[in-house]
Formats: sequence, structure tokens, C-alpha cells
Amino acid sequence: MLRTKIARNDKLDWDCFVRHTTWRTRNGNVLVDITQKLVNINDMRKYLWLCAVVVLYCNKLPIGDDEMNQRGGFEGQVLELQTINSFTENKKIALGTSGNLVIGKGDNYESHIILKFTFSDTSFEGLDEIKLVMRINSSFDNDTVPVGIHILTNSFTEDEATWEKRSNTAGWDSAGGDYEEQPLRNGVIIGDSMVVYFNYVELNRIKTAQGIILIPQDSGFAYLYSREGGHATTFQLVKNGEVAVYSTTGDCHVLNGPLPFYVENWIGSGIASRNFIIFNYDSTLADKRAIYGELRFTFDSFFSRLDSVEIGVKELNEHASGFDTELGPLIALKSVSVDDTICTIDIVHYVQRMIDFPDSNFGLCLYITPENYDLSTVKITDGSFRLKVGYLSPPEPRD
Repeated sequence: MLRTKIARNDKLDWDCFVRHTTWRTRNGNVLVDITQKLVNINDMRKYLWLCAVVVLYCNKLPIGDDEMNQRGGFEGQVLELQTINSFTENKKIALGTSGNLVIGKGDNYESHIILKFTFSDTSFEGLDEIKLVMRINSSFDNDTVPVGIHILTNSFTEDEATWEKRSNTAGWDSAGGDYEEQPLRNGVIIGDSMVVYFNYVELNRIKTAQGIILIPQDSGFAYLYSREGGHATTFQLVKNGEVAVYSTTGDCHVLNGPLPFYVENWIGSGIASRNFIIFNYDSTLADKRAIYGELRFTFDSFFSRLDSVEIGVKELNEHASGFDTELGPLIALKSVSVDDTICTIDIVHYVQRMIDFPDSNFGLCLYITPENYDLSTVKITDGSFRLKVGYLSPPEPRD
């Protein structure tokens, strides 16, 4: 019998993970040539990241009873903290840095606009047109408001003037601003702007005056842009087709309105009202971990020309001592529609700080932010504050 020796030769191609197997006879003749594709290296690369994720992050056993006990369990407990006190502090803040100029009256509120211009020393004789232009902020629900434009008879400081004061060191002779009784011109705020035309004599009076003041002649409110709002009020002087534009060098509005009784709960902007709330610390929370803190309250009424307002929450850094009590950073912000009747805000960080530092439980401050942007007042239902706290127990010691 003739015996033929068969030899096997394997060769691997590492570039594409292919194995070549060749079966040969002793004299070198090829009997079988087999090529096996094991895996494409590019396919492997696509799944390398997944392997890395599995190795790095999936290296823990599922949570069992021991792990749950170690973490203190996952069944949270709930309690409601009692309100010790709540009250309102208010202040007629200066509104010269506001992005808006508010004018109008109604619902026991009234607001005047004060403007200051600085003109060049050149003669304005022979002008073809002199007009005052004010842009209306359409973000608000504006009324048609007739106004009288009067000469201002006392100077004012833009970022200090209020209804009672023209600066931090001087008051108005008459609250709301000092001005000539007879208006220099009348105008109507309607549509997207107000344009009022003047003559040369009237312009010269404005040039030498302390400014002009706009007084509402009927009920309703309108919001116009201030120079801080990006659309300053301007005087436009036209001569021979050329226009010289003079923008306000100072503008503000001064506001008067109702104030809450000390025990009432208001928050407001324009006339700024801050509500202070103090909750009783419950020793049941000692060494616990807060998982939520739900502050809830209801509204009695809204006064606003916006669809919604932003309610901010800050912690007190000291015992409440008035409107200017020192406050911590913002811990919560909630947008509330003027149609809402209930507000719920998550203040879990405040609750945990109360647990960690019970001796520093000075309370919370609610306010409308920003306080100088518009005229809004929210009356909160007396006695409606609730603070529901969810918490977990600390880990149990190991045996």
C-alpha cells in the first residue's frame, strides 16, 4: 500500500482576522485550501467602547437587602413643618435702572415718567421739525394713555429718585415730582410708540429746564422702553433733510401705590414687597437626609400687566430686621401665571441646611424678580404656607 503523508499549514492574517489552512501531500501537492474569516477588525473597533463601559461601570452587584440597609433604606418618610411667622416688608425703591418706564394710574397706583436731555449749544433756529419719540414695550398689556408733558422745576438723580425723593439727600416739594401746572404739550401713548411735536420756543424752554415729566391724564397703564432697555427716548430735530438725534441723559419713573399691613403676605415689584417666612425646626429631622422640600401656598389676587411673574426664594443670613435684611444667594426660582391660584416650589436645599445647621434657621424670603422691572403685586392667602419634607434615615451601622 502506498502511504501519502499529509501536512497542514495554518497562516493567520491579523489585519482582518482571517485564517488560511492548506492541506498538502508529502510531495507538495495541495489537497485542500481553506480560508476562514474569523472577524473583521473594523467590526471589533466599533464595539471596543461598549466593552470599556461594561468593564468600568458594570462591575457592581445588584442592590440587595444589605446594600439597602447600608444606604439607610429607600422608603422616605414625610412630615410637615409648622410656620412660626410670615410677614411683609416693602420699600419704594428707585427705578432709574429699570429697563422700562411705567406711566399710568388706577387701582390706587400712579406712576410718572421723568426725562432729562442735554442739547448742544448750537442754535436751533430754522428747524423744520421737532419731535419727541418714545418706544412702547409690547411685552406688556398696554392701555391707550393720554399724558400731559410738563416742565420739571427741580433737579433729580436718575438712580435715586422715588415718589417722595428726588435724590438720597433731598425730597420733592410735592410727592410725585415738582413741575409746572400747565402742560407744555399733550400726547397719547398708543400702538408701538408715542410721537409729540414741539415748536422752537418750547424746545428752548426744555433746553434750560431741569427736565420734563409725563403725567397720566386718565386711567390705564403703559410701559415704554428706558435707555437701559435699549430704546432710549429721543428728541429728533430736522433741518434741510438732516436729522439730529438727542437721547435722554437721564430717565426714570416714580411710583406710588397701596402697601400691605404688616401681617399681610404680599410680594411685589415696582413698589418692592418681600415676604418673610419662618418655619419651626423639627428635631425628628436630626441627622436625616432631605430628599424633597415642597413649599406650597395659594394666591388671593394678582395685579400685573404681564402674563406671568418670576418668584425668587432666598435664605435669610440673619434674623429678619426689615426690608434690607441680609439675604443669601438665590435657591429657587418659579415662573407663575397670573391665572394660577396655587404655587409649589422645591426648596430641598433650604431644608437640608436647616437640618445641618438648626441654629441658623432664620427663615426664607419670597420676592418678585427683578424687583425694578415692572409694576406687579401678588397677594398671598394668609395662613396658606405649607412646607412638606421628605427624608431618609442615616445608614445603619454594620455588625
